[in-house]
Amino acid sequence: MIFAKKAMLAAAGVAMLASAVVNAETIEVKGQGVKFAPEVIHAKVGDVISFRNMATHFVESVEGMWPEGAPKMLSAMGADYDYAVEKEGVYVFKCPPHWGARMGAVMVVGEPADLDATVAKYLEVAESVKEAKPAKGLLKKFKESGK
Repeated sequence: MIFAKKAMLAAAGVAMLASAVVNAETIEVKGQGVKFAPEVIHAKVGDVISFRNMATHFVESVEGMWPEGAPKMLSAMGADYDYAVEKEGVYVFKCPPHWGARMGAVMVVGEPADLDATVAKYLEVAESVKEAKPAKGLLKKFKESGK
């Protein structure tokens, strides 16, 4: 009896995972000059963010502007890179060599209940942490875009 319940739960979990994979999308982000295109991304858990045209770029998470427990982004210089989204939330990432020119992007995954509070917290980080300062303009652009 216990084995049957465990087997049913496992089958249900596999079915849910398969459903998420079937509904997953690949969202392409390109390095164009010293910008990511697009700069504002809306994704779902299970989607893959596909970085292309990265000849003089790489991608890295912005510290303090990342959902807790979500895997960090870090690619090699000049390499295409795929990031599988595992967790709902607000993500800010950058191209470190071009971060001074504000080369970064904001990604919202799912529909986080605390979206406005998270953006406000990230803006505070941008004000107080020198390394995060370039994110301020991206976050303002994101807020103005109507989310």
